[in-house]
Amino acid sequence: MYKKLIQQLTRYSLVAYHSLYYYKKRPLKVDYPFKLQNLELTNKCPMKCIMCVRTYKMTRSQGFMDIRVFKKIIDEISGLDAPFIHEEGFWLHHFGESLLHPEFDKMLRYCYEKGVKAGLSVNPLVMGKKIAKRLIDARPNLLYFSLDGHDDESFYKIRGVPNAYGKSKENILYFLEIKKEVGSKIKAIISMIDFPKNRDSIDKMFDYWRKMEGIDEVYLKPFLVWTGEVEKIKRLVFESSKSSDVDPVEERGGRVKCYYPWSSMSITWDGDVVPCCNDYDKKYVLGNVKDRSLSEIWNGGKMQQLRKEFLSGNVENPLCKKCHFLYKW
Repeated sequence: MYKKLIQQLTRYSLVAYHSLYYYKKRPLKVDYPFKLQNLELTNKCPMKCIMCVRTYKMTRSQGFMDIRVFKKIIDEISGLDAPFIHEEGFWLHHFGESLLHPEFDKMLRYCYEKGVKAGLSVNPLVMGKKIAKRLIDARPNLLYFSLDGHDDESFYKIRGVPNAYGKSKENILYFLEIKKEVGSKIKAIISMIDFPKNRDSIDKMFDYWRKMEGIDEVYLKPFLVWTGEVEKIKRLVFESSKSSDVDPVEERGGRVKCYYPWSSMSITWDGDVVPCCNDYDKKYVLGNVKDRSLSEIWNGGKMQQLRKEFLSGNVENPLCKKCHFLYKW
């Protein structure tokens, strides 16, 4: 029954398909492919963003993904019969700035050669002229420029780096100039996080970027509190509110509504596989791609144990037990 259903939904997101399991019995072992959510080239980042959980809580070691491991991953997913491969794509980042990877362009090109759609969200501050040219030559399917604020002062208050907005803007304009010059079809989007500290900047810059030649869209990214464990991040939603107003105590227990264990996985720079794009510190590792295939990990013991916890309603693993969204999907 489910095989027929997935065939009918090949032009739609796997998430829509997986969400049906909330209304039906969700099995411990599934017979459809996973969606790769994030593939982390590196977890190094020059930013100290006030809304990022990485700034406050990440303690895992930092490094760069080996290109041989990367190719092993792409080789496997390119052979999957899943919509995200050729229609939706996935993100070549997780909790770091991918442009810092010395071989980021080789990795992007490998995706292109394999017919795999890969998107990238970057901080334009690190995109100098040489990197901009390498980025265009690498042909990412989708490119987000994460740019908050409207001047150096407002940028610093959000991204934590001084004297950086002007340079970031300059780098974007140079990229757009080269994009036009070579006739690149890369879809370029300005991404601004929609929360109180950025509201004034959105009002001032939305139309400016929307009318900019070469920018395909200005995207107001919804504000996330990740798993909800960082008080400073939660307070940013309503800066004048108390935590109890921002994050009311929810009823624990009952049916878990999160469907991620039946939907997707993400991979960190060292090859570890985690079940959720919010897992910034590898709190629940399913396995490592150096030792096993992604398909094996997808239905492996750790993933089945996680699904069992979700089905029972007794969620005690360190990643999910206090998650802000566990019962709210």
